[in-house]
Amino acid sequence: MGKWYLSDSYFVPDIAFRKRHCAAAKRGVDVRILTVSETTDVKSTWYAGRGRYDAMLSAGVRIFEYQPVMMHAKTLSVDGKWAAVGSMNADNRSLSLNEETVLMMLNDDAARTLEQHFMDDLKFSEEIK
Repeated sequence: MGKWYLSDSYFVPDIAFRKRHCAAAKRGVDVRILTVSETTDVKSTWYAGRGRYDAMLSAGVRIFEYQPVMMHAKTLSVDGKWAAVGSMNADNRSLSLNEETVLMMLNDDAARTLEQHFMDDLKFSEEIK
């Protein structure tokens, strides 16, 4: 079973993005998403993102909202081997309009470090059920 840990501050995934996450979860991959809570600076994005939670939760994707402050991270760790850090959000604006940058790495140390930060952040998050 694999691991797929994504943090994203403006999480409004399109249908293709949601389908990929749901398919992975249904295959037994531990898919977890960490995003903002109501402490976000853009409430409309938070509401829009929440409107997409149901199908993902039903497929086994676990979604967490970071509680203490505005979380602005955009990271991905896959299987403790792949890592990504950048400015891209999981929303249509980021994917089509903004000039975003993402560093992708096949690097065990980087992936494990991001995974550990992700797990630490979950301690300050509320899981959505």
